[in-house]
Amino acid sequence: MRPPAIERMGYYPTDDPVVEIIRTYLKPSIEKGRLFDPCAGEGKAASALGDALNCETWGVELSPERAEKAQNVMDKVYQAPWQACVLSDESVSWLYLNPPYEFDRFDGQKRLEWDFLKTTTSKLMRGGLLTYIIPQKILGMIEVARLLAGHYEAITVYRFPDSLYEKFKQVVVLAYKRKVFHPPTDKEVLSLQNLAITELEPIETAIEPVYELLPAPSRGANGKPIVFKRTDWEPDEVVEATIEAGVQKTSEWLDLIHPMRGLAQLSQPVMPLKKGHIAMLMASGMMGTVRLTDEAGKPMLIKGRVIKVVEKTEQPDSKEADTVVETYKDRFVTTVAVLKQDGIQVIQDVKGLSEFMKAHGEKIAAHVLETYKPLYNLDPTQKEV
Repeated sequence: MRPPAIERMGYYPTDDPVVEIIRTYLKPSIEKGRLFDPCAGEGKAASALGDALNCETWGVELSPERAEKAQNVMDKVYQAPWQACVLSDESVSWLYLNPPYEFDRFDGQKRLEWDFLKTTTSKLMRGGLLTYIIPQKILGMIEVARLLAGHYEAITVYRFPDSLYEKFKQVVVLAYKRKVFHPPTDKEVLSLQNLAITELEPIETAIEPVYELLPAPSRGANGKPIVFKRTDWEPDEVVEATIEAGVQKTSEWLDLIHPMRGLAQLSQPVMPLKKGHIAMLMASGMMGTVRLTDEAGKPMLIKGRVIKVVEKTEQPDSKEADTVVETYKDRFVTTVAVLKQDGIQVIQDVKGLSEFMKAHGEKIAAHVLETYKPLYNLDPTQKEV
């Protein structure tokens, strides 16, 4: 970067009038959307658009001062370089991208406008909206034109209004992300490149919305819960986070050091528990942590639980050739964790669970029956007889 750009950290905030005009082009979804801004600045643009168009707002900002301001107006913001953050693919419904207008100071051959577009496109869900604000000349880069043509459709490009265009000669690119990647032709790429030297129409307030926002996805592309976090924490931040949400705060840890912690969840059974009941108690984790001894007489702790596994399948739509149907199925898997002096063993296959129950089932049953004594144990008193 040049010295002035380094001082600004590549910060070129979108002018308020342009933000307001962009708003008029968009129709909010009925359900809440999710806007992501990897160059959030002070969060003014993302906050204004999120409030107006029913979107939660996530972002990243390099400058500590600007990040602090953004955190006050956006839903989730990390003070970090974008490259030090992790965000699940296809996890946002709106990518609002106004990147630094410079070469990468560590790689003088790479434009940051291109790098940010390349690294954030995968984070946008299929059918989601891209808002890309860049200097007009960047459209002439073959890498930018090829990516836009291959990953996006319904592309429109406007320059900034007359009173604002001369400052940085910026344009606004609006487009939907394609549901399926389209290998761009040379003609399509050249058509976009030519926009770098074309006299474009200035962006003006839309009479009716042109683009419609999608609801925020509940899962990422891998079918797992969406993850958004930073990975380059400072030492003092690591200490603070560990104290607030470290392993010693997890239910698994608390169960190990307080074996009786979860027992209050169960009521006293009316009748003696049978083997099937005992197996279900252990598998569900409601039995708590059980202290036993292994074959060598050494102490061990066991705890069972049921975890949900999400399985994803993809297949072409029988009605629409260019559409891929994703199916997610929840499957519940029983696991038993065994903590011994020489380490931890996690058993989750049927054979392993069967062998474990054969070896320790009677001890577990004795523990459960002693802990959950029934109200009526099939041993009537003389009076009851």
